Amino acid sequence: MDTHRAGSARTRLSFFALAVVLGLGLAGCERDYGEEFVENMVSRTDKFFDVAHATGDTFVIVGYNGRIIRSEDAGETWTEIESPAEWALTQVQFIDDTGWAVGHYGTVLHSGDSGKTWTQQQSETEKTLFSVSFVDELHGWASGDESTVISTDNGGESWTYKRIEVSEVGLNDDMRLAVPDIMYYGVHFVDAQHGWMVGEYGNVRNTTDGGQTWGSQHGSLLDSLRRMGVAASDVMSLAAFFRVHFTDQNNGIIVGGAGAVASTTDGGQTWNWISREGTHADLPNTPIYDLVQPDSDGDMVLVGSNGLVLNSENNGDNWTPATTDADVFTWLNGVDIAESGKGVMVGGKGSILLTSDFGKTWRPIKDQ
Repeated sequence: MDTHRAGSARTRLSFFALAVVLGLGLAGCERDYGEEFVENMVSRTDKFFDVAHATGDTFVIVGYNGRIIRSEDAGETWTEIESPAEWALTQVQFIDDTGWAVGHYGTVLHSGDSGKTWTQQQSETEKTLFSVSFVDELHGWASGDESTVISTDNGGESWTYKRIEVSEVGLNDDMRLAVPDIMYYGVHFVDAQHGWMVGEYGNVRNTTDGGQTWGSQHGSLLDSLRRMGVAASDVMSLAAFFRVHFTDQNNGIIVGGAGAVASTTDGGQTWNWISREGTHADLPNTPIYDLVQPDSDGDMVLVGSNGLVLNSENNGDNWTPATTDADVFTWLNGVDIAESGKGVMVGGKGSILLTSDFGKTWRPIKDQ
């Protein structure tokens, strides 16, 4: 599932698609959830790609084949929601009661009632969209395949398509044919002007004008590799980044393939490696797919391949395994936690786990 050194975008599978393929062959949860698991609504063949907290105890999960399920009691019970999408939904986000979900073939869905009902919006692209970020009910962006980013300033009533030029940072002449475009797996804005995107070949892009122009920030990561003595310090030496999250205009963190984690305190002008390829004892050399910062005290939770769930209490400098009341060996792809400390984590093999202590401990939906 590591997209490090992937080939042409026209022949590559996204890491979400790879998760689907590999998930069929991976072991599921050793704990037997039983035939009554979520009232027969969820099975081991389900693949859930993301979950988002709306308001109160309401959470919404999206996944393969446009699947949407919803809970109003922090995940204890779930309801199937009619979905207008037939393709995989890769990420979902809410601003209070208003939400958006994005997915394959340019799918964008919108909800104005905490996920009870959804309508399709015209995204002006058929490229796969991997990530969505809204800062209020009007201003939002989504990133995806083939250097795609779309944006809206009216809540998605209309979207504007843009193809981002490939960054020249860390790219030599011999690589240009091998890197014709970039899959941007993660996008995050902190306000209507300041945002970041991350993707293949360690690309980190930033904007200070609402996405009109995009700079490149992964040069400092390459500089660090050179200082570490890594001989081939170009974009081919960087694994893909899958998620980016900022708490304000200065402080952010990115995670990705091969256990890659990096942070910044100056808005990304300089990024500092926390770990890559197992260089940090707390972080295994395995893909990390999502992270959440449930409060402002430095707490973080990240999830990834092979049931990886880790906690940090110091903004990602150190990590410890979360306590999980199930042996999960499949991939975990999405996590979100409400201000109350209640949260939901999802992944392959129909995996849905719950927390009530900000992600320190997790349990299956039903304690069987």
